[in-house]
Amino acid sequence: MVAPSDVKIIVSRFNEDLKWTLRYPFNLFKYIVYNKGDDELFEKGNVLSVINLPNIGRNDHTYLHHLCENYDKLPLVTVFFPGSINLPHKMKRAINTLLNLIRPNNKKGVLFGERDPVGIYLKFKYFELDVYVNECKQNRKKNDETVLQKCTARPYGKWYKTFFGEALETKWTYWGIFAIHKNDIIQHPIIRYKTLLSILSTHSNPEAGHYVERSWCAIFSPKKHTSFYYYRHVLFDRSL
Repeated sequence: MVAPSDVKIIVSRFNEDLKWTLRYPFNLFKYIVYNKGDDELFEKGNVLSVINLPNIGRNDHTYLHHLCENYDKLPLVTVFFPGSINLPHKMKRAINTLLNLIRPNNKKGVLFGERDPVGIYLKFKYFELDVYVNECKQNRKKNDETVLQKCTARPYGKWYKTFFGEALETKWTYWGIFAIHKNDIIQHPIIRYKTLLSILSTHSNPEAGHYVERSWCAIFSPKKHTSFYYYRHVLFDRSL
C-alpha cells in the first residue's frame, strides 16, 4: 500500500463546505486546500494548510499551479480532488481512488478513466465548448457565469497538436479526480506544466480548462508508475 504519509491530497475549493473530508476513507488523509472562494467557511479538521488563489482557470489551473510550485518537493503520490466531489458521480470515483491507493501491495498512483484505441486526438478532435453551466449548486450561488473564454487554438484536435504533436494517447479522465505518482510527473520538465498553466491564467471560465481536463493522461504520458482503471470497474478490479 501507499502509506498516507507518502500522499498529499490537493483540493481545489471555491464555495464547497468540504465536510466530505471527515468521512471514511477521506479521514485517513490530510489536505492542502487551494481556496479560490471569497471566504474560508469550510471544514478544516483534516486540513494542513489553506492557500488562497485568484478565481481563474478552475480546477485544472489549481492542479498545474501546485505542480509548478512544488515540482522539486513532490511526495510519492499526489492526489487531486475538486471541492465538489460530494456530488454522487464524483464521490464514487474519489472513494475508489483512495481505496485502491491504500490497498495491499499497491505502490502506484491511481487513475480512473476511459480508453479508446483511436486515441483522444480523434475522439475529441472536433470538440469545442462556448457555454458551460457549473454542475455544483454551491458554486453557482457565487459565480453563475456560463460563457467560456474561447481557446486560441480550437477545436480540441488543433489544441492537442499544439501541445502533444503526433503522440498517441488512448486514455482520458473526467472531473479532475486522480492520484499521480511522482515519477510520472517529473519525467517531464517543469516547462511542460508552466506552459499549460499559462493558458489557464487569464480567465475564470476558460474553454482550455475543458481541453486540459480531457488531457491529463496525455500530460503525464507514459504513465509507468500510475495504474489505470476503467470507470466501470468495481473496487480493486484488474489494472489495465
